[in-house]
Amino acid sequence: MTKIINVPTMKDHSAAGVTGCLKNLGYGTFNNVDRSHRRPFSFTDPLIGIMCSVEPLRSKAVLHIMDGTRMVWHGGPLTQNQDFIFPSGLILVGTDPVAMDTIELEQIETKRSKEGAPSVWSRDPQSLTNDGAAFYQDATKNLYYRQPHHIAAAGKLGLGVSDRKLIEHKVIHIA
Repeated sequence: MTKIINVPTMKDHSAAGVTGCLKNLGYGTFNNVDRSHRRPFSFTDPLIGIMCSVEPLRSKAVLHIMDGTRMVWHGGPLTQNQDFIFPSGLILVGTDPVAMDTIELEQIETKRSKEGAPSVWSRDPQSLTNDGAAFYQDATKNLYYRQPHHIAAAGKLGLGVSDRKLIEHKVIHIA
């Protein structure tokens, strides 16, 4: 293997905040990653970035194609609730997994706000539930205090750019 092409889907994640390029690479490569989740806490920050900084992932993951055509904005990564799956029609393509996850987080946060759901950054203890069924039916419920900070942490490890002002992001509309 000389190169890795990473093909994640754009989705919310109950512990990490979002599942994107970084989590797809790290969690898709290492085993027993469930250990990074102990209710109500998630230890995905900085774990996801650390996993992605290990060779050969760091140097061989050169292209990322994120499928956001059916974006999961709540209940991820496993929801089957069609109310939480939005036909956004997005596909992100890039070489910087941190920048792509930053854009993904922005997209999911925008959709959650439009739907009246709390931010993935929320630390409201009233939102926590141990009832998985409630989480998969109610966008105000969370299983963990989510850790979307893993994206910026990966940036600090030199894996890419997390500052939105420094990310070159072009939108191409296909008619």
